[in-house]
Amino acid sequence: MYDNIGNWIVVTFVDNWYMKIIDYSKKEMSKGVIELFSSIYPNWTMEELNRIDYDENHQLHVTTKVAIINDQIVGQANIFRLLNNPTIANLGYHVHPDYRRRGIGIKLSTKAMKIAKKNGIKTIIVQTEADNLGAIVLARKLGFEIPPKSFVEKIKSGLKLHRLKNSICLYKRI
Repeated sequence: MYDNIGNWIVVTFVDNWYMKIIDYSKKEMSKGVIELFSSIYPNWTMEELNRIDYDENHQLHVTTKVAIINDQIVGQANIFRLLNNPTIANLGYHVHPDYRRRGIGIKLSTKAMKIAKKNGIKTIIVQTEADNLGAIVLARKLGFEIPPKSFVEKIKSGLKLHRLKNSICLYKRI
């Protein structure tokens, strides 16, 4: 299935809903993504929410996919290359609290990683708070594991772990 401008749309059935997975466009979808982020981070300011509404035209951007059910953005996955290594990228994912544990994060992340591989990415990392069990469980289901210390040292300057209080990094070769 294609949208009105020729982009491939993945349509799947999730818990009695049809879900579309499509490419993100900040111009067209920013409001919906900000609503998604505010459902996940209710205590964040609008400035903080806008900071993570990534621009698909950023020089390190590889792909951003959104999941839509009943015209609402219920999930988002994005991949950005590390600044110091163009074959390693960071995967970020967010799923609305009301739609978790339904496979949305796996579907979004899998689609995004396939595109990353086609774009020359060899390794994907996930960075999260060490107590974010949902993100860690999802990463493990996707095949991510704890990287060797030598790998972390190699990419350390490109990581954003310093922004997290108690962080963990997982990786997967694709």
